[in-house]
Amino acid sequence: MKKTLFLGLLATGLLTSATLKSNSGKSLFLDNGCNKCHSISSQGIHHTSEPPEGAKYPPPDLSDVGDRHTQDWMKQWLHKEVEQHGKKHMKKFTGSDEELNTLTAWLESQKKK
Repeated sequence: MKKTLFLGLLATGLLTSATLKSNSGKSLFLDNGCNKCHSISSQGIHHTSEPPEGAKYPPPDLSDVGDRHTQDWMKQWLHKEVEQHGKKHMKKFTGSDEELNTLTAWLESQKKK
């Protein structure tokens, strides 16, 4: 039964797309709801909600975040270990270390062309 289900999923592409999806920084960005606040216009990603009430600054477009921050800094930022403009990131990243590495490597690659 398990082998049949596995082959069926593989044949329909569901297993392949799920595996690829979990390994993509862009997919992790979307799956974790980062686009609720942030856009990455260079990737065609637009934020889906308004800035938090009382925010001094709207969450930035991250199209060139790799020009401003290193992967290591972004990991600390998403774990709420560093501040920017006197504030910590609003939401702590709750995924695995592997997912955080994939996400922040992808974010670091977002640079001006």
